[in-house]
Amino acid sequence: MTPHTANAADSPAAAEPPVISARNLSLFVRDGRKRIRIVSDVSFDIARGEFFALVGESGSGKTMMARAIMRLLPKRMLEIEGELSFSGVPLTDLPEARMRGLRGGAISMIFQEPMTSLDPLMQIGRQIEETMEVHSDLRRKERQERVEQLLSEVRFDAPAKVARMYPNELSGGMRQRAMIAMALANNPKLLIADEPTTALDVTIQREVMEIIQRLREKHDLSVLFISHDLSLVHQYADRVGVLYAGMLMECGDERDVIGSSAHPYTAALLNCAPRRRIDGERRQGIPGVVPSPLNWETGCRFRDRCKYADAKCAAAPVPVTELKAGWFTRCIRPLS
Repeated sequence: MTPHTANAADSPAAAEPPVISARNLSLFVRDGRKRIRIVSDVSFDIARGEFFALVGESGSGKTMMARAIMRLLPKRMLEIEGELSFSGVPLTDLPEARMRGLRGGAISMIFQEPMTSLDPLMQIGRQIEETMEVHSDLRRKERQERVEQLLSEVRFDAPAKVARMYPNELSGGMRQRAMIAMALANNPKLLIADEPTTALDVTIQREVMEIIQRLREKHDLSVLFISHDLSLVHQYADRVGVLYAGMLMECGDERDVIGSSAHPYTAALLNCAPRRRIDGERRQGIPGVVPSPLNWETGCRFRDRCKYADAKCAAAPVPVTELKAGWFTRCIRPLS
């Protein structure tokens, strides 16, 4: 699917390469001697300062996309084909020593459950400070001052006190805010947020999202936000990519993808969002399940769950249609 950056020509960063650029990106995992494709021919760009949301159900390949960008898995476990670059630097074959310099530095990531990423035996401040030891030349006192500044930026009223606390002394929302502080410790250009609000109640979700949005604007930070909730994405994203069974079904400006929903999968995903009601009723979930990569067949991968599907949807690979500049869908009969 052809990538596009909204309003790129009008932005000061127009001459810069995208912070993240994917071209015909495919991912493969190993199962014994089998090489299994889990993401197929995905293309998109994320510009400097842009909030790009990648949405889809569990099993669509969203988290594996994030792991590919971070190169969190060795090549023997996750193989990358196609082009994937960070600020013009190809990532696919970048030596591991250089990738270590990017992880936690120029590229940072926060996860759904911070307790799996935080050391339960180490104080919060010390954990944030450790990331700076690897990626900066700050002295001990400067690092400690930076820790308190970061905790203050994520809305802790007593940052010095929080810095001395252990993860189990914080609530889920507080731990997530501490993880955001840690992710921003080295002034990254890209923040990958993988379902960071899923385990939080609605009020805390909003607080975390507002913190991410405010820090993004303050630091001109690019955000790759991974979620299954289009109604949440609607409030914050500039552009949206809809991933299903490893394939990008729709991509474009938020107002087009969510406002008009050209692909039946996008519309179905929006209709079953937790906050969405139509005629006073909460929508039903989408019948069926995301197909396993072992069962992908020719044609549209959503066809078995789509009420508009017919024989043509199974006959051949579905081409990408450009509905207008920057808005693409992979459907033979778009809804818009």
